[in-house]
Amino acid sequence: MRQIKQLWIVALGITLGLLVSAAGTAYAERAIRFAGDSAPAAAQHSAVEAPAAQTSRCTAMQAGDVVWVTLNEEGEVEEEVESYPTGATRITAQFEYNCVPRKTTLVTVWYMDGEAVLTSEDKPKASNQPDVWQAYLYMKDESPLPDAEYGVEFYIGEELLTSGAVVIGGDGPTPDAVTVQGTIVDSKSKKPIKGAVVVVLNEGVSAEDWLDNGTDEEIFASAKTDSKGQFVLDNPIEIGVPHSWLIGAQGYKPIIREDWALEEDIEDPLVLDIKLVKK
Repeated sequence: MRQIKQLWIVALGITLGLLVSAAGTAYAERAIRFAGDSAPAAAQHSAVEAPAAQTSRCTAMQAGDVVWVTLNEEGEVEEEVESYPTGATRITAQFEYNCVPRKTTLVTVWYMDGEAVLTSEDKPKASNQPDVWQAYLYMKDESPLPDAEYGVEFYIGEELLTSGAVVIGGDGPTPDAVTVQGTIVDSKSKKPIKGAVVVVLNEGVSAEDWLDNGTDEEIFASAKTDSKGQFVLDNPIEIGVPHSWLIGAQGYKPIIREDWALEEDIEDPLVLDIKLVKK
């Protein structure tokens, strides 16, 4: 990180340009209504042997955190998961509880992308022993659930007992930051440019001010290309946070982009294909 500014000043002039070939897809809100045979269905049952006996009379049901699991053909838990792949036909939420008082009504509310899609009520059997409660969400016609973020909330009366969320599709929820890498080449010859510099400034630091009197302490991330023109920034870039970018090499017109923020749903790593024009 040290002497990056000096490297930039020696190698580059100061010409405004545009950052090119930044991959990304704008996030679009969507709401899906379920109807007919494609309506979601939910089922609950308690499972797993009680980890310990509890002899005192149950007066209040208490629950642990929701975890998401996959089940085998026998309905047994295979593993806990952080997300489900595209094409999943069922998601399963479960939580441990201490006991079940008499006349308990457990209300389950399912959400998809923040919109409630299904509500159900169950009356679990009274018990003084701890156990595990499971809830499933699936389509009545057994078709795949849409890719989305799903949430579930469990209530006793108006009191929230526990809740959780999971994603179907991709590798999981959108990351808070992504690795940025790429290649810098000559715009005409397409040959890689060795020694090109990429600088990403701290949030709130403009390229103009930094070029006037900035320091290396104002650099959020940086990189220098190798003989193949390839680079990897030394710090992940935060999603949705604006940074000023400077890209260039000796003998080429620099590219400067003020307050550029990575969009949601961007791939990780983000791969940039950057072309520089000779002066």
